[in-house]
Amino acid sequence: MKRWAALCLCVLLSLLLCACGAERAVPLQCGELDFSAGEYAYLLHSEMKEAGDGATREELLQRTDEECRFYAALQSRMDEEGLRLSAPHKSEVASRTRGLWQYFAAYYRALGMNKSDLTKIETFEEAKKALTEHLFGAGGAKEVKESKLKQWFNDSFVGYRAFSESLTKTNAGGETAPLSDSEQAALVQTFEDMKKRADSGASMDSLSKEYNKSKGLLATSGTEVTVVKKGDPTVGEAFFAAVQDLKTDETAVLRNGSRLTLVQRIDLLADDTPYFAEERDAVLFEKKWPDVEKELKAQAETLQTQTDERLCGEIYAQIKAAQ
Repeated sequence: MKRWAALCLCVLLSLLLCACGAERAVPLQCGELDFSAGEYAYLLHSEMKEAGDGATREELLQRTDEECRFYAALQSRMDEEGLRLSAPHKSEVASRTRGLWQYFAAYYRALGMNKSDLTKIETFEEAKKALTEHLFGAGGAKEVKESKLKQWFNDSFVGYRAFSESLTKTNAGGETAPLSDSEQAALVQTFEDMKKRADSGASMDSLSKEYNKSKGLLATSGTEVTVVKKGDPTVGEAFFAAVQDLKTDETAVLRNGSRLTLVQRIDLLADDTPYFAEERDAVLFEKKWPDVEKELKAQAETLQTQTDERLCGEIYAQIKAAQ
């Protein structure tokens, strides 16, 4: 019996030693946090893209080291707060990872990443949101008042109903050309007349249907609410500013690129609308994450890393060779 027990113990020890020898080397450790070769390669490549061609190998490795220390500080702060990702945050990580891997798997594999490495990176990104919400959201130690959030939202977003007409036409040769001065003047007058009717109480839906009918187009279900954020490249800055200057339910005839638009602003903060609730967390993160980031960077400066210089160098060389 004793011999059997001794034999079992020897086998167990052998398995443990083999398992230890089979552990994958990691390029960098910071405290209790290990960064796999794939995670390190992703962060290094990100630094290479951001720095351009001017940065040296040593500078890039140093910047990657700093980025790893930052994520270690983020994980440490999450642990201090006793914070774990909620089910919605985990779902967002899974959804984003699935979408990215579906379309860019070849790119990630070229960096030496697997799907679990990408999941870890996306988990870090979602942790930024979770920590910000924990500190500044409802019930947080530094809770931002709802009225302040609504003010930020109103400064960053506008909503409106609108329909438009092109200020160009296609000629016999299939080329696009501007409307003549007289054609443009007539179109402007038509839209100004509709604006007056809207100011008198006509709905944008009825005006849109009427206009489409006059053009021989199929009647639509009316106008839909458009919500745009300041800086949206699909909407010009001048157009955004002009809509933002309108009062709720006020209408205006505006030029937006090559189109003439009849627009009516709506109240995105009305009680029966979902728009603020949909953007609340994003607004909070945009405004307060810089404060959290500043604290984490200060904490990261106090952390120490252990690096496998040989492996870090190999990862750098692999990325350079693939470029």
